[in-house]
Amino acid sequence: MNNLVLITSVINTPNLPLSYSKVRSVFTREERFKQTKKTIDSVKEKIPNCKLMIVECTDFTEEEKSYFENECDYVLNLWERKELHPKIFGIGKALGEGTMTIQALQYLIDKEFKFNNLFKICGSYWLNNEFDYNKYNNNYLVFKKIKGNINNIFTSFYKISYDNTKILLNFLLQTEINMKRLIGYEVLFSNYLKYINYSNVKFIDKIGYEGTVTVCGSKYKG
Repeated sequence: MNNLVLITSVINTPNLPLSYSKVRSVFTREERFKQTKKTIDSVKEKIPNCKLMIVECTDFTEEEKSYFENECDYVLNLWERKELHPKIFGIGKALGEGTMTIQALQYLIDKEFKFNNLFKICGSYWLNNEFDYNKYNNNYLVFKKIKGNINNIFTSFYKISYDNTKILLNFLLQTEINMKRLIGYEVLFSNYLKYINYSNVKFIDKIGYEGTVTVCGSKYKG
């Protein structure tokens, strides 16, 4: 199958609070850049037949710009879209992540890119040796429930089909009002799965995925 991997990332994280944390990121720009490089390396190693797209919102240095243009097939930098900054850098995590995902999906649809699977991964995490691509090499939409809760869906990594990209885009556009109400992105994605009536959805317990939580620096592995 042909795979497209979407990486959402802000390597130059502003010193602005989130609704649930006064600290947006404990990491420096250099540390975030290093983390995203690790994300890209792991994706290239673990997901075959893939193209990479990164969606960013950073005023790139020449080093950063050169790296991403060389290592990714598509680079969508929203930095010049100043009208999006209040959404991306606001207090709502869901609105920030949702806005970047909306822009990326719209870009893919407008450019008429073709692929079988769309993987989404956050730029501060990576795939480890427990990642099993065979769990994703199918026609299912693959998600992980947080602590087994159907109403709380892990949004840092998931896979959807090409046919579902427009459906997800439409859902995110329709639910933007709930993002502004600071409803959790994980809860909103549970609504998305209800929206599609769990059609062709497969849940997995273990991704083979790890990294560091941006707001506190704690380790995550699952």
